[in-house]
Amino acid sequence: MNRFKQIAADVRENQIYRDTLLAQPGEFFRAYCGHIPTLTERIHLVEHLIQLSASPEIYINDIYRVRKRRAAPFIHLDVCRHDEEPCTSWRDFQRIKNELIGPEHEGVELFPAESRLVDTANQYHIWVMADPLYRFPLGYKNRLVMDKVVVCQGNNEQSFASDNSSFAAAKGLVQNISGIRKT
Repeated sequence: MNRFKQIAADVRENQIYRDTLLAQPGEFFRAYCGHIPTLTERIHLVEHLIQLSASPEIYINDIYRVRKRRAAPFIHLDVCRHDEEPCTSWRDFQRIKNELIGPEHEGVELFPAESRLVDTANQYHIWVMADPLYRFPLGYKNRLVMDKVVVCQGNNEQSFASDNSSFAAAKGLVQNISGIRKT
């Protein structure tokens, strides 16, 4: 994966969103308005949504396009692939976060309640804390990165890996988990 470069926003993109939203049936807007809005109300709502989603910074590389916008206290990264295929690499997301925000910022990908679900494309959202000192009250306490994949095939400790260094690292992982201690 190549490094990202910032590009200018394409103003035509907002018009595509505007046209797509305005083409939706009135029932589509009921969740936002509590009723089926008039045409004037729809136009105002669509313009409001366009302004909220407007991205002041857009970055691309050979695989991804990322929109970066401030949404205090977060920085929102909207990630999609150029080929519109699903994103399958967590390591790519980590690198995107590190390169565009910083390596010591923490971010999350939210799996929302069904009532808040937005699923319109192979598009992913990473919500990164703007404060690099903030730590989420979840996750591991310490860094543990391995050069080899640890394969877990059961509860037998020998199944973690065939060599002692990976086995020792796997045992360290167990001790790293918040609230869980190996006995």
